[in-house]
Amino acid sequence: MTEVEVAFRPAEAADFPRLAEMYERLNAYYYQVGYRLPRPEDVGLAWVESFQRTLGRFSNVIVAVAGESLAGLILCRVKRLPPHMGGVMVGEISDIWVEPDYRRERLGEQLVQLGLDWLRKQGVHSVEIQVLGGNEGAWRFFEGLGFELEYRAARLILDS
Repeated sequence: MTEVEVAFRPAEAADFPRLAEMYERLNAYYYQVGYRLPRPEDVGLAWVESFQRTLGRFSNVIVAVAGESLAGLILCRVKRLPPHMGGVMVGEISDIWVEPDYRRERLGEQLVQLGLDWLRKQGVHSVEIQVLGGNEGAWRFFEGLGFELEYRAARLILDS
């Protein structure tokens, strides 16, 4: 447990280098729990670039700030489903990370609630998540917040 008060706010451009570092750690964890895609170089920078142009419109990063440090992040996105799937706007929580020193303080839950609030304001029909098969802790976390299993995804790696 830390004694520092934590505040939440939208990410700013000045946060991007630190966010990239945090995502590098999150991405490394993905491989520990079953991620099977290639490992790109500079994945943190590529991740920041994936939302930078749409930030505030179709994507939002909310950060938890403890003192002068970023303690956690959540990336939410909005997308429209194709007509054959109803054509509705759907939210996605694509990434969430809490630094180890700040775990067990409910920061993850607070980040998700703030992300859901933002997605509701965007008028989404529902919110999707993807949880890697080996990440049972994350699944239990999201299930505790009311998420229900809808479908399963799998990957077959083809020989090159």
